[in-house]
Amino acid sequence: MLSSGRGRSLKVVFDTNVLISAWFWGGNESRLIECVEEGIINGYGSTLLFEELRRTLRYPRFSLSEEEVETICDYYLLLLKIVRPRQTINIILEDPEDNRVLECAVEAKADYIVSGDHHLLNLSRFRGIEIVGAAELLKILSIT
Repeated sequence: MLSSGRGRSLKVVFDTNVLISAWFWGGNESRLIECVEEGIINGYGSTLLFEELRRTLRYPRFSLSEEEVETICDYYLLLLKIVRPRQTINIILEDPEDNRVLECAVEAKADYIVSGDHHLLNLSRFRGIEIVGAAELLKILSIT
């Protein structure tokens, strides 16, 4: 099991766009979710991030029934550890919803945030938490 160097598995917060990409399109995002399934890394989310996931999955472009939306959310709820952030962060002004990812990561004491969102990726680091894309984390983990 890969560790953070502190004797524990890496803690990773996945942005909603990563969870959706993993579910529908596979690729690097899907491989990271498999790493959580296999216990290689620990994945984290929050209630607010799950609300965003549920809302996004209801967009017409996905053409999902309510049952399909709930199935996807239930899967991720079983897979990811849920934290309840106690502090509000407002540093990303262009897209305030992105701050929910930062709040979750701070509460989880995450090592990494994985996102495809340029607002988060442009930060590159927040309070010691690395912000990377899926391919970059796979490279860090030496997983192909």
